[in-house]
Amino acid sequence: MVAIRTSTAWTGFAPTDPAPSGTVGLLALATDAYIEYDLRGLLPPDVGMCTTRIANVEPLTVGSLRATAADVTAAAETILPGQPLDALIYGCTAGAAIIGHDEVAGLLGAAKPGAHCLTPVGSVSAALRALGVTRPAVLTPNLRQVNESIAGALTGEGFRLTGLTGFGISQDSDITRIPPEAIVEIASRLCSPGTDGLLICCTSLRSTPVIEELESLLGLPVVTSNQALAWDVARRLGAEHRPPGPGSLFRASGEPVPATALVPARPVPGG
Repeated sequence: MVAIRTSTAWTGFAPTDPAPSGTVGLLALATDAYIEYDLRGLLPPDVGMCTTRIANVEPLTVGSLRATAADVTAAAETILPGQPLDALIYGCTAGAAIIGHDEVAGLLGAAKPGAHCLTPVGSVSAALRALGVTRPAVLTPNLRQVNESIAGALTGEGFRLTGLTGFGISQDSDITRIPPEAIVEIASRLCSPGTDGLLICCTSLRSTPVIEELESLLGLPVVTSNQALAWDVARRLGAEHRPPGPGSLFRASGEPVPATALVPARPVPGG
């Protein structure tokens, strides 16, 4: 018979936080197979990330994406229940455009008061401003009606779009299977005279691997949804990317976040 004992030797060690720069809660669509993988690689290693899923149905239409708003607060509450988070992300660019950044941020904040509440729309807007981009060309994988909402959200943020091209896709799994080289081929033809940057929208789209290539090819800054989210999280938490992430965005100083908005170091539970 195996002898089972209880050891209290661990109590002689001071507790440490596995994520000293902060913990992010990610709300990903149930159908998104890429955002977790991509964000984890883009965030600084000392920033933790915990994920939950929001139920959604396909095809990805204006109606189905708007319907995800009903589950945002309840889903966010399931991430480390009873514990604070430093930031919360609603992980769908089109959904945030359709529902509205402010509404989504309010739904997130209702679950975790005090957390920085981020959406791709808010983060890409901040990223474009940090790079001085005012007239971006936009690429998305979405249907026309969804793209109309994205265009409206970006215009509402003050950007003058020089064009928006979509792939007309309604299934998340199809979006994730688009090879990065196809993104380069299409994106390289989008920037008309007067365009001062390229924005690639969608957290499911594998655009991160081609940011540097596109910037070199176009001679313009390139912003993607996941890249902007990771950049925004890091600056709000006061974390540093070493080495910097992909693209000129991670070399930009960005809009300063007031010191009062930076999240203080969290006490270690039990410490």
